[in-house]
Amino acid sequence: MAKQEIREPKQKRSIEKKQSIIRASYKLFSDKGYYKTNTAEIAQEAGVSTGIVYSYFQDKKDILLEVVKFYVSLLEEQFQPLLCAPVNKENMPDVIKEFIDISISSHTMNVEAHNEFLALSLLEKEIFVLFSDFENSVLSKLSVLLVDAGFSKTDLLEKLRISYGIVERVCHDSIQRKQTPEELDTTKSLAVHIIVTLLNDTI
Repeated sequence: MAKQEIREPKQKRSIEKKQSIIRASYKLFSDKGYYKTNTAEIAQEAGVSTGIVYSYFQDKKDILLEVVKFYVSLLEEQFQPLLCAPVNKENMPDVIKEFIDISISSHTMNVEAHNEFLALSLLEKEIFVLFSDFENSVLSKLSVLLVDAGFSKTDLLEKLRISYGIVERVCHDSIQRKQTPEELDTTKSLAVHIIVTLLNDTI
């Protein structure tokens, strides 16, 4: 079966209409879950006809990919200021702490969406790639900042991947274990110490 021709919106009104479909889908996928949402519900939430939805997207999977791209763009916005700020060996602990705080914020800005898309990334390769590309982009920018700050290039990306995994663990613990502020502060302090030590290690 041949795929239908998809419109690429160029006029402001058409672009806004497609964006409204993506935002409506983001809300429904967060509230109900991807598999429990159908295109008719998406159309109703976006205030358009089902035919309009299919004029911009091949199917619900196509919508999902655009929604995840939208979600990733929200994550990128949160990290952008930090990735443009100056870094040096003296302020490194503060930078890492801020990175952890931003990561926790990004995980909690929409917990339902985070959990839904994380689960779907295990099932859908395209979603996994989108999140992997985001991680690679963040780590690559951090690597450039650290090299400019005088950190060794040796195994730097590998060290950053390990550090990123530690930050992810802190984020998930803060959400799933519902830590007290004191417990979270202790966890963050330990994570900062471990990451600083790792990044400064020249072995």
